[in-house]
Amino acid sequence: MMRSSTLLSSLLLSVCLLLHSGCSSSPSGKGAKSGNYGNPAIWLNAAEAHESKGDLQSALFDLKVARTVSARDTKINAAIKRVEAKIAAQSKKKMSQGKRAVRQGKLNQARRYYLEVLGLNPKHKQALAAMRKLDERASKASMKKKVAVSNRNYNYRTKRSKLAKGFEEEAYIYSRQEILQAEDKQSNPAEYIKEIETHLNRFPKDKEVRDLLSKTLLKHANNAFEAEEYNDALSYLKQAERAFNGDAKRLNKIQQQRKAYGKALYIKGVRSSREEPGDAIKYWEYALKFDPDDKKSSLRLRSIKSM
Repeated sequence: MMRSSTLLSSLLLSVCLLLHSGCSSSPSGKGAKSGNYGNPAIWLNAAEAHESKGDLQSALFDLKVARTVSARDTKINAAIKRVEAKIAAQSKKKMSQGKRAVRQGKLNQARRYYLEVLGLNPKHKQALAAMRKLDERASKASMKKKVAVSNRNYNYRTKRSKLAKGFEEEAYIYSRQEILQAEDKQSNPAEYIKEIETHLNRFPKDKEVRDLLSKTLLKHANNAFEAEEYNDALSYLKQAERAFNGDAKRLNKIQQQRKAYGKALYIKGVRSSREEPGDAIKYWEYALKFDPDDKKSSLRLRSIKSM
């Protein structure tokens, strides 16, 4: 049993060494020499040297190797906790500095703070998330700049018919990319719809994007209706009617959706009329907002209000 335990410790130590220094014959720790890896004092000295230089990650690694060699050494375990606490404190401070830099618009400075946090702890979730947000923000800013440049070029070159086509294609590509980026923010549908409408103002013959606008507005109307946010559902339908004024096929589809909502609300009103007449009135009134020609809801309203 003792022999198995010794072999396991040796194996763990070998793995740690390979992770820390690859195939090198000696680790970077101060005083660690070939043949001394099994001596915890060597790793404690190396950890102390790294900590004095501010390299807390390497210090923590050395301490964990020392613990692998001598798992029950209370001094080693205490040192690990102390260094981990030090890393946590410094990470917290630098995260705070990074957030303050973001609020001040100093994004490059914020990035440096977050990278310093990752230098202390490469798996720090908040720092990784903050870096992703900075990258997204930089990507968005870069894309807007490209779109602005493309638009300026397009507006200038359209005065010269020979080069207009190429710049129109470039402006179109960037405009479609703006739509794709906004699509990632479905929690804010207004921004997404605005990007689609902006694109169509410049490229009104883009059938694919017109279909996308129609589909998006009707989808959000349906989501709002199912959540019983009837005013929002009406707003999306009215926006669709304005967008496709003169498009008989799409207007007919919107009208069908209005009638379907009116019918559903009429049925809800009937089910509520006996126990909750107040709710029934509300449902029938909304039914008429969706479908003003809904005779059944109109009759029900007159009947219940005359009682």
